[in-house]
Amino acid sequence: MQNSLQNKKLLAFKVFRYLIFYPFDLLLISSFLTINSFYQLTKIQTNNETYIINLYKYLINSPPLEEEVQFYLKKLDSGEITRTSLIFSFLMIPAETERKLFKTNGILSHHLARLTLVQEHLPPAKVILDLGGAAGHLVEGSLLAMGYPSIPDRVHIIDLPPEQRMFGSAILPTNEVTTPQGTKVTYYYQSMTDLSNFENEIIDLVWSGQSIEHITENEAEKVYMEVHRVLKPGGYFCLDTPNRKLTRLQVKMGFVHPEHKIEYCPEDLINNIEKFGFKVVDKKAVSPMPFSLRTGRFSRLELIDSVGLSEYPDEGYSFYLKCKKI
Repeated sequence: MQNSLQNKKLLAFKVFRYLIFYPFDLLLISSFLTINSFYQLTKIQTNNETYIINLYKYLINSPPLEEEVQFYLKKLDSGEITRTSLIFSFLMIPAETERKLFKTNGILSHHLARLTLVQEHLPPAKVILDLGGAAGHLVEGSLLAMGYPSIPDRVHIIDLPPEQRMFGSAILPTNEVTTPQGTKVTYYYQSMTDLSNFENEIIDLVWSGQSIEHITENEAEKVYMEVHRVLKPGGYFCLDTPNRKLTRLQVKMGFVHPEHKIEYCPEDLINNIEKFGFKVVDKKAVSPMPFSLRTGRFSRLELIDSVGLSEYPDEGYSFYLKCKKI
């Protein structure tokens, strides 16, 4: 009885928050559902293609491109999704609801896209510095665990200790391990802004996987200076990070993760990094979402379907930069 009452209070709180933060969403969906209810009452049968066009008309307020119609039509016709789940794919919903509606979620799809990035596009290196690369019980660290294809001699991992994280992770207390392939992995439990343990020009590759957004813009400038110092001439600073052009469509307030201090648009981060002696030599979208970028409405279905990369960083849920020391 107590649990039931608590669940009802929690549901009421979520509805209240939605009413406050997303009234426009509710107005649009009410308009769309009213029109479709009218069709049903008057026995006007709408096929899936007409349904998609109406959805864009009343929910997104713009006509769809032909490729957008075909993208959603294929999923409806195959039974992969229902008309109801298609509506909810454009709305702000909790992660657990997303998983129930679509049998998966965008987080998993985005992880698969990031695996492709690490396995196919990071440059080979013998000595690597990984900023924020601890991976819980995986002692080799996230970069090697994600399938980095080269076998480096050394990987230095800088990450915060568990007690300084919002979500504590089980990082092993050991300072150095050796992988079965012979790579020595050393941990430093400290801020990524502190690279004082490393001498000048000793690192081939610095990798920052989804970590630069966890520090402020001023702190990031310190990182760029220090990364430039520790890299060998011609060494690479590679990173991926959420794309604010897409994440601001996903969440109306704040950022997509409570630990994020900032989320960058690609051109802003490129400008920041190139001020510190780097040249961006490659850039990619990670999980491209061109329909969402065009319409200004975040589509979870598009993210769930997007497990690859593209050459246009603006359209990625995250984006990747390969920066060369000059």
